[in-house]
Amino acid sequence: MEFGVLHASSLKMLLMKRIFLLPTLSLLLSFLTPALIFAQAKKQTINTTISKVTVFTKGAQITRTGNINLGAGNSQVIIPDVSPDLEEKSIQVNGQGDFTLLAVSRQSNFLRQQTKRTEITALETQQEKLKQQLKKEQSNLEVYTEEKNMLIKNQSVSGTNGLKAADLKESLDLQRARLSDILAKMLEINETIEKISKDIRLNKQQLAALHKQDNTATSDIILDVQSKGPVTGKITVSYLVKNAGWFPLYDIRVKDINNPLSLLYKASVYQQCGEDWKDVKLSLSTGSPDDGSTKPTLQPWYIRYYSSIEERNSASRNASAMGPREITGTVQDEQGNPVTGATVKVKGKTYGTVTDANGNYKLQIPAGINNLEFSYIGYDRKELNANDNMTVRLSPSKTALSEVVVVGYASEASASVAPVLEGRVAGLAAKPNVKSFNAAIDIPEAYTPTTVTFDIPTPYSIPPDGKTYNVGIKEMEIPANYQYYAIPKLEKAAFLTAAITDWESLNLLEGEASIFYEGTYIGKTLLDLQSGSDTLQISLGKDKQVIVNRALLKDESKKHFMASKTTFSKGWEISIRNNKQVPINITVQDQLPIKTSSDMEVTKTEYGDALLDNDTKILSWKLNLPPATEQKKQLKYAITYPKGAIVNAE
Repeated sequence: MEFGVLHASSLKMLLMKRIFLLPTLSLLLSFLTPALIFAQAKKQTINTTISKVTVFTKGAQITRTGNINLGAGNSQVIIPDVSPDLEEKSIQVNGQGDFTLLAVSRQSNFLRQQTKRTEITALETQQEKLKQQLKKEQSNLEVYTEEKNMLIKNQSVSGTNGLKAADLKESLDLQRARLSDILAKMLEINETIEKISKDIRLNKQQLAALHKQDNTATSDIILDVQSKGPVTGKITVSYLVKNAGWFPLYDIRVKDINNPLSLLYKASVYQQCGEDWKDVKLSLSTGSPDDGSTKPTLQPWYIRYYSSIEERNSASRNASAMGPREITGTVQDEQGNPVTGATVKVKGKTYGTVTDANGNYKLQIPAGINNLEFSYIGYDRKELNANDNMTVRLSPSKTALSEVVVVGYASEASASVAPVLEGRVAGLAAKPNVKSFNAAIDIPEAYTPTTVTFDIPTPYSIPPDGKTYNVGIKEMEIPANYQYYAIPKLEKAAFLTAAITDWESLNLLEGEASIFYEGTYIGKTLLDLQSGSDTLQISLGKDKQVIVNRALLKDESKKHFMASKTTFSKGWEISIRNNKQVPINITVQDQLPIKTSSDMEVTKTEYGDALLDNDTKILSWKLNLPPATEQKKQLKYAITYPKGAIVNAE
């Protein structure tokens, strides 16, 4: 009886375990089956070509196309030699043919990295051989130098040994001949040393360039597909890469102030993503995959104490509003070697540049800009305050590339999902039980009111060397209202400006512009689009044919002393001469002083027909000058202040 109870209990436990294990085993098999199937799937490596590249202000989307020829059953299609820089979550697949796309994954291919390491090893071996040759030649040079010194010394000694003239002559002839041979040999050795030293320098530069490429492995994109029978099809794959972008550049040409302004809109394109863009269809987008799509949120504003006014001001100080400034500097690695092709950008703006072969950069930035971003492939991005001359050192990135990244699965119904708010769409495909599809998986295009894409009609080639390549976008003839401005108190010159209305329709970005006026290169300026005005003001530089002067009127400039007061009178004459052959409109500005104390007074002000801003006390004369004419304006004022006080009365 006891045995029977034990048997029944054991049987019950076994049944429960079996019931519990069956769904677990089924679930496990459901996960293992696809892996087991595709472990035995036929593998096919296909060649693809880059057919299109869309370059954003930061990053790029690359599109590759290729043909496939599949047998019946399960196959694994391998797309090799893809950028190691690709964003795995951005892979999108477009398949055309009677087959089912089941999954997309990405893995790193280290064969290229091994090739690169082999190249580094060969260069290092060559470097050691060159160094040994250099040491050998330097040793030979030392031997010949010692022999030369001995011969010179022997000549001196022989001259004091009382030798016969004939013997002395013969000895000197022999020494002279030998000395000539030595000097010729030393010259030859020095030339050899110079050549070896040059080879060592070039070799070192090549090694440095290879070592900078921290991640030299390529990527393979793996497609798991299924077909009922043999099929021929086409695959289009697109993905995002980080280390690419473009900066806007402009050429502004003004023939004269009676003609419209000519604006050439250009892009300075660069890339270091490890792929050669050769004769590709190029598009330039004003958007960026990194731009946030979420509205900002205000955080609490805490009032803090500061130990001084200077500390408070430094916490929120803006740059001087006098105008744009040029900053220069160098980007280096941790060893102090120059980093070629590093990107230098104004944070949150489209102003930027790329370092040259010596790691140097030069960039104009607008007033009020303080933050710069420095980046280079394989190095951590660095953000610094902008100074006029900066040496920036970048640190190698600690981020390593995963060897295999499975992107994901999805149903056919979800193939059109993922609006490209940030340009990122996970790789997706049909479930294994979906029969097949003939329609392509559409790659959605994002059109927003804030983004414009320029399709370049001519194929372009952009190698992955980090250098910038200029691409023409469009050239426009733009009506402009030309106006001269002068502030002779600050600078005795007339500045020409062009006012452009309805500029928003031109789809411009902030950027650096080269100015050409009347066939002459004037300099550079910045297109600043942040003013919020419906009129864009472009400074075209100084016009030397408009002469501006400001001279002191000595008879009107006197100092009077009274019992407790001092009165300082001043008078100025401002003259403007138009030496051009056309009439001009010019606004001339000056100012009256503003008192800052109740015991000060500003009196006897005379400024003719100038317009006065009562808040700033700025005076403006708006003049129209015919050709070859001159106008003069006078400004007078008196400042009264306590006797003995020191004031800035100009």
